[in-house]
Amino acid sequence: MKKRFEGTRLMSRTHELPISEADARVFVTVADAGSFTAAAALHAMTPSAVSKAIGRLESDLGVQLLARTTRALHLTEEGMAFHERCARAFDLLAEAAEEAGAGTRAVAGTVRVGLPPLFGTFLVVPLLPALLARHPKLRIEIVSTMRLSDIFDLGLDVAIAVGALPDSSLVARPLGYGQFVTVAAPACFKEMSRPSRPEELLEHRCMAYTRPDGREDPWNFKASEGPLQIEPRAAVRSDDMHHLATMAVAGLGIAHLPMFVVGEHLANGRLERLLQDFEPAPKLASLVYPASRAMPRRVRAFIDFLLSNEQQLAGVTRPEAAR
Repeated sequence: MKKRFEGTRLMSRTHELPISEADARVFVTVADAGSFTAAAALHAMTPSAVSKAIGRLESDLGVQLLARTTRALHLTEEGMAFHERCARAFDLLAEAAEEAGAGTRAVAGTVRVGLPPLFGTFLVVPLLPALLARHPKLRIEIVSTMRLSDIFDLGLDVAIAVGALPDSSLVARPLGYGQFVTVAAPACFKEMSRPSRPEELLEHRCMAYTRPDGREDPWNFKASEGPLQIEPRAAVRSDDMHHLATMAVAGLGIAHLPMFVVGEHLANGRLERLLQDFEPAPKLASLVYPASRAMPRRVRAFIDFLLSNEQQLAGVTRPEAAR
């Protein structure tokens, strides 16, 4: 949890500005997070104290910065301009402090990383030993999440998002692509025919991945007529893709899984790849972090290491190789 900022004053070189730096920082966080509650958590304040800080700032400036309703917060035109300048100023100040001490201290501290189950783990966890060997004073805290809003709600430094990203105040850096494939053990086809089209899966014994909320993920394909979704009648369901891969190897049925889960089984012949002509486009995994937040050296080191690492993970294609 971040400590509450002291109520110092923003100073120019020649005179004191009549606004509180603490209030300005709270305002930037409110604008980034989109709520008083999230900003309060990040600054170790109560929502009421956050509201009072915004009120003081608006009173000092003589303008309304936020338009509040019972459901949402919106920046006014003045608020957008003030947010942009304040965020830039705080970023520059943090960067100056980081650079001033960069030559005299090692990269240290904790990086809080949000990872979606499985996908992010396969991309990041295999790289951690080399990262920590390079920066032995660095600590990594992994939070399992699929919600981008948790970057603000949980105070994460960086997260991995899979698939298309909504427009937001987040910076996205491409990390790699993962391909979903349809697989089965060769022994399966001693009892049933090999499907030639996705629709034929409805007549086969399949296994489905279930999300934490219990819903089954549909199987996505591309056909000449456009995108195609199939929801097979699952003989087996699991919320663990490793379990599904193991059961597929055992011949329990057909599964639709990421290449990084089944790549080794395909390479050694324990599984066969089906319906390759209908496979969907690979899903992009991106590193995301707040656009207006200053980047500490520990976070910069984490991001730079992942983006520059040349290790090819099983079933994951780097962005430049996918072009």
